[in-house]
Amino acid sequence: MQSNAVLVAALRHKIQQSTQLAKQYDWLIDSYVLDFYVDNHWDRLPASWNSCFEQLEISQLKSLLAVEQKSTECHVWPLSILASRVLLGNLCLSRKLPLDDEPETEPQEQSRFRERQKLFNKSVKLKKRHEIEQFSRQCWESGRQTGVEHLVDIGSGQGNLARTLAYGFDFNVCCIEQNEGLVATARQKDEELSSRLKRQCKADLKHPVHLSKKVNLEDVDPAQFAQMIRDAFNVEKNSPFKFGLVGLHPCGDLATSLIKLFLACPEAKFIKLVCCCYMKLSTEQDRCQDYGFPLSSFSKQIELNLSYEAREIACHAIEQYDAKLEHSFEELKVHAFRAALEKVLIRIDPALKHSGIKSTKVTNLTFQQYCERATSGMGISLPRELMDSEDTRTNLANWRRVVKFYTLRLMFAPLVESVILYDRWLFLLEQGVDSDIRVVFDPICSPRNHAITGRKQELNCLPNVVKFCY
Repeated sequence: MQSNAVLVAALRHKIQQSTQLAKQYDWLIDSYVLDFYVDNHWDRLPASWNSCFEQLEISQLKSLLAVEQKSTECHVWPLSILASRVLLGNLCLSRKLPLDDEPETEPQEQSRFRERQKLFNKSVKLKKRHEIEQFSRQCWESGRQTGVEHLVDIGSGQGNLARTLAYGFDFNVCCIEQNEGLVATARQKDEELSSRLKRQCKADLKHPVHLSKKVNLEDVDPAQFAQMIRDAFNVEKNSPFKFGLVGLHPCGDLATSLIKLFLACPEAKFIKLVCCCYMKLSTEQDRCQDYGFPLSSFSKQIELNLSYEAREIACHAIEQYDAKLEHSFEELKVHAFRAALEKVLIRIDPALKHSGIKSTKVTNLTFQQYCERATSGMGISLPRELMDSEDTRTNLANWRRVVKFYTLRLMFAPLVESVILYDRWLFLLEQGVDSDIRVVFDPICSPRNHAITGRKQELNCLPNVVKFCY
């Protein structure tokens, strides 16, 4: 318990310090880049920053997104940026995937998965394949630690994760998905894969169980939920039973609802989640009684709050953008094109502010061509004189400023994500749950790459009603 107490104190300190840093730069974090020209964001930069970045080459921006200071760095940054980078290095969760130290003797389950690995790759994109393989190994490790052989995947989609867990790692898996079409597809893919596996290895297989159930119910009784899972696995009511809750990128409030369900169900012995879509979290400001952020008592006590804009940028792909700063300069002009279009739209009609437009690449396109493609289907006509005005041409010529401002804002994205994850980690510790956060994916392939895990020892469960907000 002493180590947990030390960890609780450390997390409280990091949440408090991170929040103070985020508040200091909320003028930057909460600024939409598409408003760059409308609100003249460039002039909001401190004088020392403005002077520094005006002359900066795009390729030099990469240093801002690397928290670790490099001995070879030779650019002179403003002291406030240097200080912020030191703080970010101390406060943020690492995003680097640790080296895989595989044991000399591979466990049977992992060896079995390697033998069948190629069969799981059909119709699964490389990114998803990487996520499923790494996440499944982590689930196997947690199952071994807790003695859990049954897993529940809520919001399971087409069942790609479930098939790997069941056929690759020998888990009993129950999938709960509200979309009947996805359930039908999952069952069909189960049948196709199991047929190929039987021809290859002629072994008994544990097939995933698919339930077509809605998970966005107002109230869920944990006892009834546990009984539903027992019935799905044909486990007798009075027989010993335990399961793990898993979620690969549950969106918004679904992640926090799963954590609460885990705490409320005595049968749930571990939970493992890789979360995403933080901007979709409900907060106290949404006048939602059972909001998704913050969770921990400490965070509520200090009235922790992160804006929608801050939570949105925490979902960006930092490493992928970092790679573009080195060679994809033309591709980066999309930010300036979008910001220039925003100014044109507002001049036509202020009600068009922040309109949803079509995602459009700018490579080999003129600004006029970009505008026509981006606004197609909106039922508006863009005057040529606005798209080709002197003001618009000046804005487009200053596209490097937009990239620099965007990079500065992106520098604080890991801080915001860390605060959200620290809050969830602290919440589990407050409930007496042994928990941790680990990097499980390559951030270049999968930007949301932190897995939060909770393992029950002795736990006083929460009240018997929890809410799903999915």
